[in-house]
Amino acid sequence: MSFYDTQGAATIGLNDEFITSARLDNLLSCFVGLESLIHSADQSTASTVLVCSDHEEVGSQTAVGAQGPMLQSILERISETPDQYRRAMTRTVMISTDNAHGIHPNYADKHDGNHGPILNHGTVIKINANQRYATNDETAALFRCLCQQENVECQHFTVRTDIGCGSTIGPITASELGIKTLDIGLPTFGMHSIRETCGTKDACELSLILKRFYELAAFPF
Repeated sequence: MSFYDTQGAATIGLNDEFITSARLDNLLSCFVGLESLIHSADQSTASTVLVCSDHEEVGSQTAVGAQGPMLQSILERISETPDQYRRAMTRTVMISTDNAHGIHPNYADKHDGNHGPILNHGTVIKINANQRYATNDETAALFRCLCQQENVECQHFTVRTDIGCGSTIGPITASELGIKTLDIGLPTFGMHSIRETCGTKDACELSLILKRFYELAAFPF
């Protein structure tokens, strides 16, 4: 049986501190990314692009998925010459924004004791030694600087070594285009379930961080 939630999204909690909805993974990041782009000041001399890829949950290997040709084709077409495209890729930074498994009270043992994302305690920087997440030292440092500038928290997540690690479109896009990439996410309860829950504060703070990112005139590396 395949279940489908017909209820609309809602804020819940004593102080409306949680968002609950179907398909927060990953419509929430798409919404926050678009809102941030719309409200960012047009101060940057660089081009800013928001990419909302389809089919991430089924492997991305489709015509319009992250492993398909669509993004590279569009970027090549808006570049004046092949050399301009290649130079642009070396100066590009991508933030891959997905959700992160928050520590669920009933399943706290599924997380490493030192790396368990908590709802409403900040966006999560995802790290994996096997590059299932594409974060590296440079991109993680950039994100922490953005958080400091907005005076908001961030967290770090590394999966337990005896549990298989999921992935995102970050490593796929990074390997296809050769661009510096950061993997982040908002802590979420019940990810991939019929109805998911995340923190209202986390979503608002991520919007501020992404807005700051869009407004960068140049990257420090």
